[in-house]
Amino acid sequence: MTTFGEKLKRLRVDNKRLSLGDAAKELEIPKSTLNNYERNSSKPPLEMLCKLAEYYNISVEYLVGHEPDPELVELTAAIRELSPEQRETIKTLVNGLKK
Repeated sequence: MTTFGEKLKRLRVDNKRLSLGDAAKELEIPKSTLNNYERNSSKPPLEMLCKLAEYYNISVEYLVGHEPDPELVELTAAIRELSPEQRETIKTLVNGLKK
């Protein structure tokens, strides 16, 4: 099983292609703090966990080890990129399908 720190580092390096310093700057945290997270030396508080998930466009559940269905992850990421009006249309469609 992949650790929290390994996931975080992979997201930074593979997805964002950022150095540790650049990612820390964008997240507005010290480089040493992000390094500690990636090395599993410390765990972020809840607020930072949420910020990391938002920054990397993934779920908190993924970061903490609860691997959701990859298809749902893909759909969630796509929905996050929609406008509020488009999201409302999706919500209406889903509610109609549930009936």
